[in-house]
Amino acid sequence: MTAVGQQLIGTWRLVSWLRIESDGKRTEPLGPGSTGLITYTADGFMFAALMAPGRKPFAGTDPFGGAAEECHRAMSTGLSYCGRWRLDGDTLVHAVEMSMFPNWVGIEMVRTCRFEGDRAVVRTPPVDNNGVSVVFELVLRRAA
Repeated sequence: MTAVGQQLIGTWRLVSWLRIESDGKRTEPLGPGSTGLITYTADGFMFAALMAPGRKPFAGTDPFGGAAEECHRAMSTGLSYCGRWRLDGDTLVHAVEMSMFPNWVGIEMVRTCRFEGDRAVVRTPPVDNNGVSVVFELVLRRAA
């Protein structure tokens, strides 16, 4: 495994997640103060969970039995996916096996990754996001 791969293994906490439009406009997809964990295992699996702050609980106790509004709110304030990861040269690839967003299942997500001190900066190439060219950037800090 490469030095970048060795550095990436472990669990990382989300510091920031930005949506950067081609004109430079920056927004936070889940709002300020969003949280998340991303884990890269030595045997090639990755798990990511990103959540907005202050998510409102469902009225009931069944995680699959919420009202339509509760389910919509939960889906729009969190994102989770997992699968295999690998490095192709300097490119980080997530091969998605499961995702809260079903459209991602079976695709490969291409990223760049660089390290800045105790942080990892993971970026997408420019992608079409509802007709707008954007780059998504996650800044992560190793979880303690």
